[in-house]
Amino acid sequence: MKTKLFNGKFELALRILLILGQRKSASLDRLLAFDFITTYASSFNLSKENLHGDNAFNYSEISSRRVMMNKGISFLRMYKLLSINYSDQNGYEYCLTDLGRSIEEKLDDQYAIEYRQVLSHVMRKYSRFSSKKLMKLIDSNLMKELE
Repeated sequence: MKTKLFNGKFELALRILLILGQRKSASLDRLLAFDFITTYASSFNLSKENLHGDNAFNYSEISSRRVMMNKGISFLRMYKLLSINYSDQNGYEYCLTDLGRSIEEKLDDQYAIEYRQVLSHVMRKYSRFSSKKLMKLIDSNLMKELE
């Protein structure tokens, strides 16, 4: 059995809990974008340092992170920490159950504290962006870094 040390389903599940602790609900794309921007906030001028350090290949993580985020969502749903809602306007969105919220509130290690602090900056700046606009922001940021 191959275990993924970083950005595995369990780690992403915990970060999904943290994101949904600050949002009522979010789609997979929004969760992915908020998580990516939060972990690499320095690249978006929202923090002095990236939570996951500097990495020349951080943008290549997007596709594998999407796969693992789906697995994290499934993990959370299996334990009834996350529910799913569908609307014609927003499509599928995930939200914390009462049990999920109670667990999210107990996440208080140093990483969770720092993640929440950076995430609050990300939310203030980008919470009104659509999923499409968030992904375009990530793409355009990649292009700037490649120049």
